[in-house]
Amino acid sequence: MSSDKILIEARNDSIQVEQIAAEDLRQNIGDYLEPNWRARRAAEAYRKYTLTSVNDQDEYMNMRAAFSETKGKSNKVFSDVIASHVRKTRYDMSQTLFGEYVPQPNGDKPAAAAKPAAPEGDMMDDTTVSLVNGEDGEDETADAWAKVVQGAARHLELHGYWKAKFTIPETIVESLKQKILGKLVENHGDKVQGALDGKPGAPMQIKGDARWLASFEEMYQLSSDPLLLSIVQAYMGVPPIFNTPVSFLNSFVKAKNDKQLSDTAQLYHHDMHRLGFVKMFVYLSDVNLTSGPHVLLRGTHRNRPDALWADGRHSDQKVAEQGIAHEETKILGKRGTVFLVDTSALHKGAHPETESRLMAQVQYTNSLFGRPLAPSDHKIEMAQTNKNKDILAAAAHVRKYAGKAGVRFMQNYI
Repeated sequence: MSSDKILIEARNDSIQVEQIAAEDLRQNIGDYLEPNWRARRAAEAYRKYTLTSVNDQDEYMNMRAAFSETKGKSNKVFSDVIASHVRKTRYDMSQTLFGEYVPQPNGDKPAAAAKPAAPEGDMMDDTTVSLVNGEDGEDETADAWAKVVQGAARHLELHGYWKAKFTIPETIVESLKQKILGKLVENHGDKVQGALDGKPGAPMQIKGDARWLASFEEMYQLSSDPLLLSIVQAYMGVPPIFNTPVSFLNSFVKAKNDKQLSDTAQLYHHDMHRLGFVKMFVYLSDVNLTSGPHVLLRGTHRNRPDALWADGRHSDQKVAEQGIAHEETKILGKRGTVFLVDTSALHKGAHPETESRLMAQVQYTNSLFGRPLAPSDHKIEMAQTNKNKDILAAAAHVRKYAGKAGVRFMQNYI
């Protein structure tokens, strides 16, 4: 049996593990959640997905509606049930890019030591690490890593985000930046330089395509980092699945109206493609208050005024009228800054005023139930018949990182 066929069978087995959770929900949803027709229908659709690996657009839209109607409770219940049935993974922290969070036992710095992030940024303090003395030769860093992970997951739970104290290595930042800009120029020509320069008439936003971003190893290298995987797993309760790599170039060209802001996700909204998810953001340019920082309303992934649970966009005025404008947090940082956000919280990209912003992101999810998946996502299957260079490159990365971070991590792309 070929290695690719083994991966495909392992992927299908990974999806089928969720059948136990789906059956649990089908039988017990009335005990877990107040009666709601949409939530019950979503439970039936989720069970069908675990049997067929297929998502339906109408069922996906129903899931979104159930989230709003139940004020987030339906997704929380589904996610908790999945977490109670899917086994967790232990990640090797010796391989993290963020090794300086915990000094090495011999006092040496890790080979790829990350740089401290700029002090500017959100108003909330990051996790504080306190080392625990080892006993009888025990590795004294073991408990320290747990403190980092637990503190970060707690920050996500309370506030909806966590920002790393250290930036990723400059070599990775520059390589990813040049690859993304090169592809954007290939696809959009002079519009890219116009957007970078804020030239009148330039696009407000140019989005990178997941189909070619999946061919960049840096996207896998960053998202498979054991510290980030451990934090997301601690928060969601399951080993995360790699989903939807994208990039955004946002220009400081002046916005003409609210529709342009809405079309470029620069009005408050919540994301809802999957049941439970966290997005990893990486700034590929320096981001200050006037260059389009990521903005979120702390805690709105769990609680918010009734009027703000509706799907769609919300203006700053509406947020202010609902009395939660004081929860606004703007995440700033030098290029290489990494942060995690549960984007079921209300969030937006601030419109750049003085310089353009380049950013990459990946979504971690607890299940692929929800938005229909494109057949082209399955890079291993596609590579068997399609010899497109991007697909072949992506398939090679999927094989590598399925071995490194697990089949479930690469479930979507196998």
